[in-house]
Amino acid sequence: MPWAGDGRSESLPFPVEEESLPSQAGRKGKVFLALFGGLLGLGLCVIFGLAIFGAPWTPRWLDAGIPPDRLSEGIPFPITLSDRSGRIYPLILVRTGAQIRAFPMQPPGISCLLKIEGAELIAECIGCRFTADGRPIAGPCASPLPAHPVQTMGGSVWVDVNRLR
Repeated sequence: MPWAGDGRSESLPFPVEEESLPSQAGRKGKVFLALFGGLLGLGLCVIFGLAIFGAPWTPRWLDAGIPPDRLSEGIPFPITLSDRSGRIYPLILVRTGAQIRAFPMQPPGISCLLKIEGAELIAECIGCRFTADGRPIAGPCASPLPAHPVQTMGGSVWVDVNRLR
């Protein structure tokens, strides 16, 4: 015996409009719209996050606010930069001729901050000394200090804080 609500009976005991009955296609459409709306919302959040914080694979150039001619030849100049997210980048800028280098204050593989003594950079925790252009002078360090890419744009020094070379 067919039940009145299972959709197999010819007539229903109460008046029902055909459009008010749930159909399989209607449910699938609602599920599709819910999933599509969720994915669209997630995509917008990702795009918004990348716009605010920057994509990790793109260069993040920060303006040091220093004209290149203000840097003395071969004398390390400490500076602290920060990005829009509030992350702080302590750096040491050094000009040698027309080239400007930006060394991180704490290079990878060295557990202490670099100290500036005259025209030298010193990592006291491991006993390494470097020239102003990052070449090792004394101590167990055999490789030069890695530096961030630097450009001069608009009369100011810009540093790419995402990359080291």
